[in-house]
Parts: sequence; structure tokens; C-alpha cells
Amino acid sequence: MDSPIPEYNISHNNSMLDIEMRGDWSLDSNFPEEFEYELKHQFNKKTKIQSVNIRMLQVTAWNSALLTVILSLSEFCEQHQVQFDLSQLPLEMNHLIKLSEKIPSRKLKDRQQTSTSFLHNVGSDVIAAVKDVGDVIEFIGKAGVAFIAMVRGKAVYRSSDTWLIMQQTGAEAVPIVSLLNFLVGAILGYIGAMQLEKFGAEIFIGDMVGVAMTREIAAIITGIIMAGRSGAAFAAQLGTMKVSDEIDALRSMGLSPMEFLVLPRMIGMMLMMPLLAIYASFMGILGGALVAYALLNISLEQYIGVVINSIGLNDIFAGIFMSAVFGVIVAVVGCQKGMSCGNSAEAVGASTTSAVVTATVIIFICAAFLTVIYGVLGI
Repeated sequence: MDSPIPEYNISHNNSMLDIEMRGDWSLDSNFPEEFEYELKHQFNKKTKIQSVNIRMLQVTAWNSALLTVILSLSEFCEQHQVQFDLSQLPLEMNHLIKLSEKIPSRKLKDRQQTSTSFLHNVGSDVIAAVKDVGDVIEFIGKAGVAFIAMVRGKAVYRSSDTWLIMQQTGAEAVPIVSLLNFLVGAILGYIGAMQLEKFGAEIFIGDMVGVAMTREIAAIITGIIMAGRSGAAFAAQLGTMKVSDEIDALRSMGLSPMEFLVLPRMIGMMLMMPLLAIYASFMGILGGALVAYALLNISLEQYIGVVINSIGLNDIFAGIFMSAVFGVIVAVVGCQKGMSCGNSAEAVGASTTSAVVTATVIIFICAAFLTVIYGVLGI
């Protein structure tokens, strides 16, 4: 048996537009294409319309096709400041219409975004950046409180987690740290060889590579590596734990996430970064030795002798301190971005990216400040 064809009747009752609908208004039926056009055409007539009433008491079936038309008419009435009566619509359709009203209009949102001025956008970005800095500072304070609690023996965390973090951020990072610092040392040696050869001072290539790698370059390169490797991992791990409500579960059990999750990562990074930086300095010096031997015919004994004479304890301790600072930065930023991310997979990815970028920027800023401070103090 065929379903009744969709029918409608539009009439004016004083200032009210009355619409009566009958039959099957589903996608499978012969949907009248002129219906929506005729509805909107009524508003162009001279008769002033103040309200629209729709009756669907004799509608046997409907689906999203009719719902789309009703939503379009509702938006059209809102634009013309006309009252739209939904009281006689089916209960299910009323629920769907109310649900759609909770979703903000994408066109309106795009219009608001495009209408903002350049100064407004700059101001919003500055405010967001200041807020992010404030969040990081607050997180550093909480991490400091957790560290003090550990020193006093009152922090609740698993020592096995600390050893695992030390393995992940230390031994497992050795291959990539070795390769990149060796190449950086070779690059420094090659650039230095081209310049020093002009003045007949090729032997000082060991002085340049040794001091540069030991004081700063090894710590900076290793810090950037760890920001992209371990900092991103921390953000992803804690972000996933937040999405799955594991961090809230820790709080409900009376455990502090700062002590149980952040503290082992911060300790592991702070202990492993100086060791990695010392090893990275050695690999960078080795890369410079290769260039010195291949391009300048400087023997390994001569090169090592110059390096030993040029490097002092102040250079070594300067690099160790800088790398320890970078380790804390990577751990704190990675954990902060992970614990402050939203409750979605997309938010976890955004937090991971933000952790790498933020940590890298802070590392370069701190490196610049520490370099100036070393110079002022004569270190």
C-alpha cells in the first residue's frame, strides 16, 4: 500500500501564517520542492506576518528532509523577528530542534572571527601567551612543592617509576644523542677549518670545538632532542591519562598527581640530562677530530692535546648546570601540557605539539640568559 502523498495548505489568519501539513513527508515520498520556496515567498507579500504556526496532526511519516525545512524556516523567522510556534509539532521533532539550537552557528562564528580587527587578534594572542606563561609558572611552583616534599621524605611516588624514566630518557636516548652531536661537532669543525686555514691557525680547531661543545652546544642540542623525544612523550602520556580519567582516579585515592606522576619524570630528566650532555660533548669533540684529521691532517694526539688544554673545569660545570636546567624545563613543560590538555584525542595531539615548541623556545631563551650570566661572572 502506497503512503499518502505529502500535501500542505498555507493560509493567512490576520497577522499569523498558518501551515497545515498532511501525508508522508519522508525522503522516499514525492517531496514537494516548491514548499520551502512558497513559505519564504509569503514574507515578501504586503501582509505583515508576526507569527508562524505549523500543524502536522495528519502527517503519517517524516524524516530529516522535513526537519531540515523546518529548521531553515525557524532560522528565517528569527532573522525577520517573527514568532515561530513549535507547540503543535511532533514531540520527537521538537526535541531535535531544541538540540540543534544548542550547537552554535558556524556561519556566525566565522563571521565573528573575520570581523575582528588586527589589534584584537594580536591582543588575544598576547593574553593567551601570558596565560600560558602563568600556567607554567604555577605548575613550576607545584612541582617545587612536590620536590620539597620528596626531600623531606613525605612525597608519595614509586621509585621504580623513577628508574624507568631514567632508562627511557637516558640509555634509550644515547643513539640519537650520539649521532646528532657527532654531526654538530663535525659541522663546527668544518666551518672552523675553513676560517682558521686562512690564518694558518688550523691547530686551534680543537680549542673552538671543545669549548663550544662543552659549554653550550652539547647541552642545547641534547635539550632540543629531549624536548622532541621525552617532552612530547610526557605530554602524550599524561594527556592520555587525563582523557581516560586516570588522573582524577589518583586524586580520588588521595594521591597527588604532582608527586606520583610529575616528580619521577622531573627527577629522571634532571639526573640524566647532565650525563647525556657530558657524553654529547665527547661525541661532538670526536666529530671535530674527524674533520681535523681528514681536512687539516692534524693527528688525533695533537687534537686531543689542544682540547684538554683549552677546556677548564668552569667550562665543564657550566655545561652541566645548563643541561640540568634544560632537563627540568623539558620535564615541567611536558608534564604541564599533558595535565592541562582537553578531554579529546585532538587535544592530546595539540598538547604534545605545544610541549615540544614551548620547551624548545624556553631552552633557547634560558641558553641566552645563562650565556650572558656566565660572561658577567667570568665563568
